[in-house]
Amino acid sequence: MIENLGIPFQYDYMLKAMWVSALIGGVCGLLSCFVTLKGWSLMGDALSHAVVPGVAIAYLLGAPFALGAFISGLLAALGMGFVKARTSLREDAVIGVVFTTFFAFGVLLISLFPAGISLRTIVFGNILGISNPDVIQVAIISAVTLLVLALKWKDLVLFCFDPQQARTLGLNPMVLHFTLLTLLAATAVASMQTVGACLVVATLVTPGATAYLLTDRFNRMLAIAGGIGVGTSFLGAYASYFLDGSTGGCIVVLQTLLFLTALTFGPKHGLLASRAKRRLALEGKFA
Repeated sequence: MIENLGIPFQYDYMLKAMWVSALIGGVCGLLSCFVTLKGWSLMGDALSHAVVPGVAIAYLLGAPFALGAFISGLLAALGMGFVKARTSLREDAVIGVVFTTFFAFGVLLISLFPAGISLRTIVFGNILGISNPDVIQVAIISAVTLLVLALKWKDLVLFCFDPQQARTLGLNPMVLHFTLLTLLAATAVASMQTVGACLVVATLVTPGATAYLLTDRFNRMLAIAGGIGVGTSFLGAYASYFLDGSTGGCIVVLQTLLFLTALTFGPKHGLLASRAKRRLALEGKFA
């Protein structure tokens, strides 16, 4: 039984799936910290669905899928910003309208021109069948995202906490806003290969939300979320071999289990810790 645990490491496609999943999982984990702080959970969902028409149009034009998806994601982000700036609609309503419109347009294109492109692959991912050119695209996107985060993470943290304070200190909140949106759009494109558009939002939110429950220091939050992203993505791809199930589904389920564990047993923000604090407060009040 134990010797069977090493079987996935004997296949090149599984090794490729595991390390590519770990790479993009780590990047998503780091970005999820900023998404959590900024309250952009719906934005991640929007961008993950907004890339669908870009993939369809790229196929029709014979262009790289990643390029079409990235441009589509950016157009959706710009569209949300444009509508939000010129109407009194709440941000969640704007996001809902824009991303459903983009997703519906993508589904329409795929239904009209179905040959050579699979909606199932876009929505649920296909990391086990990822091609070498796609691996290179994921690696480049991940490297650029990590470089930008390494250079600008402090500015992005300040922007997420207090845009007005960032402006006071000489930073440009608009530039930081679109920098973060661009990173999210690019990462959504890369994640689409592993977990699919349907589950990208989970990888861009859950690790950061879990880390938020475990620490109050942002540098530790980054380390925890990045570790969760890498570990769950690698183990999820590994476990999918034995379960013969969806790789993306395995990854997200593992991340959800860790979130539920942190939600219950977190040292400061967990349910048990909160209950203990309330009990102590009541005892102090009536002592």
